[in-house]
Amino acid sequence: MSEEILKITGTVPTPFLLVEEEIVRKNINRIHDYANLHGFSVRPHIKTHKSLGIARMQLGSGAVGLAVAKVQEAEVMARLGPVDITVAYPAVGLTRTERLAKLSLKQNIRVAVDSEYLLNELGSTALEHNTCIGILVIFDPGLGRCGTADPRKIVTLAQHAKTHPGLRFDGIQMYLGHLYGDAAGNPQSFERINRLWEPVYEALCTAGLQPETVSSGSTPSLDNTHLVRHITEIRVGTALLNDYFVLKFGHCARKDCAARVVATVISNVVPGRAIIDAGSKALSAKQLLRHENLEMGYIVEYPDARITRLHEEHGWVDVSRCNPAPRIGQRLSIVPVNVSLCVNLYDHFYLITRSGSLQKERVDARGCLV
Repeated sequence: MSEEILKITGTVPTPFLLVEEEIVRKNINRIHDYANLHGFSVRPHIKTHKSLGIARMQLGSGAVGLAVAKVQEAEVMARLGPVDITVAYPAVGLTRTERLAKLSLKQNIRVAVDSEYLLNELGSTALEHNTCIGILVIFDPGLGRCGTADPRKIVTLAQHAKTHPGLRFDGIQMYLGHLYGDAAGNPQSFERINRLWEPVYEALCTAGLQPETVSSGSTPSLDNTHLVRHITEIRVGTALLNDYFVLKFGHCARKDCAARVVATVISNVVPGRAIIDAGSKALSAKQLLRHENLEMGYIVEYPDARITRLHEEHGWVDVSRCNPAPRIGQRLSIVPVNVSLCVNLYDHFYLITRSGSLQKERVDARGCLV
């Protein structure tokens, strides 16, 4: 940790989550530069930061709207005013559809869908509230999670959305989450997607359903999104802050990691081992396999250290390769394996502003599960 940051945050008790505005702004600019180069709209996915303040930064930089994972997140982001919101998740259940219909009375709402069941739920609820909800049909580019690559099924869902009162067919959503590491930079990976996607796009156009929006997401393959044909929008989540997963697979540099957990060494009685005050409740229990070793975070000041185990309040750090090793009482800054999971553990984070001041910011959409 730099002396300057240590001085600014020295009175904040550890563990805490630190975010640097300067890096956030640089990441936002890089994303928009790429989008502008290829004619894409930018729709930040707030599941990563869950912050109204950061969402304002993103919208102020030219984002067309926001993406959220859950209905509760949409409700939180609606506090910003009439923001265009995509719920990038099949929001099944009358509780969810009722709340979405109410939100759509004040702002444009669209939902990612892969079933007629959900289309009927959303359409019926929208009609009851005399409103309209936009639909993005989910195309599966190979991840095998939600959606389908069957042209007939996608056309059927799109037609259903177009003809159902209370609904509006807006386009297609896809998620390239299966591409990371070498696969995210290999043009053949994207050609495989195009071989699935092009027949779907052609079938939609033939049926008079040319999608106005084709939205793609995933950080590791972000810079190659243009290799997928007909994309109009990028959903950007982790790339705003970055994390150890993105760093380890070479999709960002350490200087691009805007969020870190600051922890203190609280014990070093075992030779070659340090214990820190950040456990699973501070870093999350997400593991990352690196060189056949499990790791649970990247310590910026000690790249050769390895976080090997987390209890609730304790982190076990192998420092046997560090010379010198971290000393007791020393503060360490840790890039978490999965920043979205990590942020959700905190009520607040500390933002180092461009001017060098420290601001305590609320994680506004923390714990939004519905």
